[in-house]
Amino acid sequence: MAMLLRFSLLIFVLGSIAGGALAADIQGQKPFMFIGDTFQFVPGAWTSYYIHDKAKNEHYIMHMATLERTKQDGKPCSWMEIEMLPENGPAVVTRLLVEETKQGPGDLQDVIVQVKGYSPFTVPRKYYEGENKEVGEFRTTQITKRIVRRTFQLSGRSISAWEVEAVDDKGNISEAIVSEQILPIGVIMAETNQVGMYLKDWGMSAKSKIDGAPMNFYLWLMMQVGAGLTQ
Repeated sequence: MAMLLRFSLLIFVLGSIAGGALAADIQGQKPFMFIGDTFQFVPGAWTSYYIHDKAKNEHYIMHMATLERTKQDGKPCSWMEIEMLPENGPAVVTRLLVEETKQGPGDLQDVIVQVKGYSPFTVPRKYYEGENKEVGEFRTTQITKRIVRRTFQLSGRSISAWEVEAVDDKGNISEAIVSEQILPIGVIMAETNQVGMYLKDWGMSAKSKIDGAPMNFYLWLMMQVGAGLTQ
């Protein structure tokens, strides 16, 4: 099972504040691939990727980590963090509490965002619950073919991997190289007509990149407005 996560980052316009109003904008999708049957919820595991958003001709680096495990309403859950480092603009860390499923991350239980240079805040549930999700959209892609098993030398380590082909629910074909040795998401390389994703590095002992206690989102907005009006 493969899944394509289209992740909307909450990027806030903090520059000019006109008439005391702060513009809060939900910026576009940040897509990347992961393979459900190789995803492993291992606390401390992390990977780093070069991403090419072909549709927008944008490049960025993505760091992903699986952190502590817990339970929410009796369901096994894990905290994950995704850090996006764009070519232009500030880095953004998003901390997600996700339900653990056999296919990988399931429903979102909690979301925290921190834009570099600002305090972290908790995202209101309306942005990630229901049908019209604006944070965290998971789309299932079925692996249709395991082409060949190969061994790669990556960063001085011998990695056994599969070349695979997958098709999503819209008929889009993706090609990938996957390995259960690359924790947590199992992807070495993945390409569709919309995105290219290429392994940069991986390892263990990941820690949270959220700095400070998360604030209520609306209080956070009010503080930014107040700060802008005093400048």
